[in-house]
Amino acid sequence: MKKTVPLLCILVTLLIAGCNEKDLTHQIDGTWHLQKYAVNGVDQTTTFDTTHAGFEWQFSGSSGSSFSQYWQDIKVYNLYNLDTIAHIDPATHMLVIDSVTVTISHVPTSYGVTVQGDWYLTNGNQFLETRDPSGNKLYQIVDHSKSSLHLLYNNQDFYLSK
Repeated sequence: MKKTVPLLCILVTLLIAGCNEKDLTHQIDGTWHLQKYAVNGVDQTTTFDTTHAGFEWQFSGSSGSSFSQYWQDIKVYNLYNLDTIAHIDPATHMLVIDSVTVTISHVPTSYGVTVQGDWYLTNGNQFLETRDPSGNKLYQIVDHSKSSLHLLYNNQDFYLSK
C-alpha cells in the first residue's frame, strides 16, 4: 500500500501533463499575426512592421510538426538619374558638356521571406522550440489561449493573435 500511493500520484501527474500538452498543442495550431512586439519592455511594433510587413506565423499539426513564418521584407534602393546638357562646338566640332544634373529617387521594394522548420513543446510545455536552417530558437510561453499567444525570446516579446 505504501508504494501504491506514490506511484498513483506519479501516474495521475503524467496523465494531467499529457492532457495539458494536447490542449496547448491544439491552441497553438493555426495561423498567428503579430499584434505587438516589444524589446526590453519597450513597444517596437512600428519598427517590426516596417521590416516584417504582413508577418504571419503558422503552426501545423501537433508538437513536433512543421511551422512557417512569412513576411514582406522592404528595402529602399536609390535610383540615380543623370541629366546632361551638351552642345557641339562649331569651331572644333567637339561635344561640350554644359552641365550634369543628378537626381536621386528612393524606391521601396518588397520581397517575400519564408522561414520553415519544425516546432516542439519542451520543459513541461513552458517553452516552444523552433528548429529551422538558421538554427534553434527557444521561446518561453508567457501566456496563451485559443486566440492569443505571448512568447518571450531573449529580451523580445511577441504578442500574437489568430
